[in-house]
Amino acid sequence: MPLRVRAWMLGVGVAAIVPLPILLIYAPPDGQQRGELVQFLGRFHPLAVHIPIALFLLVPLLEAAALVRERRHLRQAAGFVWGLATVAAIASAWLGWLLAWSGGYEGSLVTRHMWGGVSLAAASLTCWGLYHWKRRAYAVALLATLGLLIWTSDQGGKLTHGETFLTEHSPGPLRRWLGEEKPSGVDPTSFYAMRVQPIFEDKCVHCHNAGKFKGKLRLDRYEHVMRGGKDGPVIRAGEPGKSELFRRVTLPSDSKDFMPAEGKPALSAAETKTIELWITAGATTQIAESAIQGLPPLPEENAVSAPLTADYRPQWNTIEGLETSLSVRLVPRSQNPTDGLILRTASAPERCNDATLAQLAPVASLIVDAELARTMVTDKGMQAIANFPNLRFLDLSNTAVTSTGVKELMRLEKLESLNLTETRVTRNGITELQAKPGLKRLYSFETH
Repeated sequence: MPLRVRAWMLGVGVAAIVPLPILLIYAPPDGQQRGELVQFLGRFHPLAVHIPIALFLLVPLLEAAALVRERRHLRQAAGFVWGLATVAAIASAWLGWLLAWSGGYEGSLVTRHMWGGVSLAAASLTCWGLYHWKRRAYAVALLATLGLLIWTSDQGGKLTHGETFLTEHSPGPLRRWLGEEKPSGVDPTSFYAMRVQPIFEDKCVHCHNAGKFKGKLRLDRYEHVMRGGKDGPVIRAGEPGKSELFRRVTLPSDSKDFMPAEGKPALSAAETKTIELWITAGATTQIAESAIQGLPPLPEENAVSAPLTADYRPQWNTIEGLETSLSVRLVPRSQNPTDGLILRTASAPERCNDATLAQLAPVASLIVDAELARTMVTDKGMQAIANFPNLRFLDLSNTAVTSTGVKELMRLEKLESLNLTETRVTRNGITELQAKPGLKRLYSFETH
C-alpha cells in the first residue's frame, strides 16, 4: 500500500476516534433516555462488539504462525486484519456511546467500560500504523492492546452480569488476592435481609454502590450501611430521628438533601415506616421479621420470596472439595446465594452412585435440584436423597430405581417435580406418589 494512502487512512481513523473522548467528557451517560432511533442504533453495540474482539485475537495467532518459515506469508495478512479490527472497534465504540448516552445508563462502571472501548479503538489504529513502520514498537503495542482488551471485556462482563460475575466462584486464594469481599454473614431470614435491604436495592443502591458511591456512602451491604459516608454514620441504632439516612428520605421532595436524588422514585410510606421500625429495633441483622411490631403489609409486587436454603457461601470450600472428590457439579441455582444448589452429573453419570449421594450429606440441605438421569443410583441411594430437606426437583430417569426406593421420597416435603421415565417403578409406586402433597409434576413414561 502506498505511503500516501496509509497516511490518509490513518488520518481518517484519528478523525473518527477524537470525538469520542470529547463526548465522554462533555456528554457522559447521565441516566436519561433519549430518542427512539438513537436507542435503536445503540442496541447494536452488544452484537458489533464481538467482531473486533475476534479480530484482535486473530492477529497474535497469525503472528505466531508466521514464526514458522513455511507460514511467513501469514504475517502479511495481519496488516489487513488490523485494518478491519480498527474499523470494527471504532464503530463499536460509537455504538457503545449511543447506547449508554440514550439508554438510561450511568455510573463509574459504565464510564470505565466506555473509556476502555475508546482506548481499544485508538490502540488498534496505533498497531495498524506501527505494523507498517516500527516492528519492534508494534510488538509492544500488540501486547498492550491484548491486555487492554482483557480489562475492557471484564468491565463489560460486570455490566451485563454483575460486579462479581467473574470472581464469585473463583478459588478462595484467588478471591483474596483480587481483594474480593467476604460474605457479609447476614442471616437471609432476618428482618433486615427480608424487608430493609430490598428497599435499599430498589431505591438507593443505584447511586450508592461499589462502582458509584455518592458522598462516600454505600448501601449495597449491611457493613457499609452502618459505616456511613463522608460525614459519618447515617444510622443511629434506636434513634431514627437522629439518623441522617432516615431524615433525608423523609424530607420534602423539593429539598436539596432529599433522597433518593436526581428525580429517582421516592420511598413509599410503607418503605419509610419499615426503615423507621428497623432503626428503632436496633438496626441489626439479628432481628427476626416476626419480632417487629406495627410492620406495614408488604405490597404484593414487592414481596420477597422466602429463601429456598441457607446461604451456601460459608460452605463453599466444602462444596468445591466434594466436587473434586466425587466428580459431580454443585452449581448455584442463581446469583442469589439462598436459592440453593443444583446437583449435576451429566458430564460423568457413571461415576455417581449410592455412595456418592451418601457423601453429599454435609451439603444436603443446600441442594434444591438433583439431576441424576442415567446414573448408577439404586433404591439404596434414595435413603440418602430422602435426607435432602429442601429438594424441589429430582430427575431419576433411566436409573435402576424401583417402587421400593420411591417410597423413601415420600419424606421429601418440598418435592415439586419428579421424573421417573424409564425406571422400574410400577403402578403401585406411581399411585402412592400421586397422593403426595405438594408434588406438582410426575413423569412416568415407559415405566413398568
